[in-house]
Amino acid sequence: MLIGSLWVDVYGNDFGWGRLVAVRTGPAGKTDGTITMFPGVEQGSIDFEACLSPKTLQSMGNDIEFMDAVTSIS
Repeated sequence: MLIGSLWVDVYGNDFGWGRLVAVRTGPAGKTDGTITMFPGVEQGSIDFEACLSPKTLQSMGNDIEFMDAVTSIS
């Protein structure tokens, strides 16, 4: 197991299962409030994983200032 190396090209590795779609943390990285960033599958892109408890998500949804900053109207 390898954890936290920016030098490993995980998308370039062939494990025999087909091309990787995404990289995510394991159970140890699932703590409320943890945000982990990964290089994205496309050159120059970034993926991130946010682990938030239902209580935290509810609080964010009830925060008017936060919702004004993140909500877009199409």
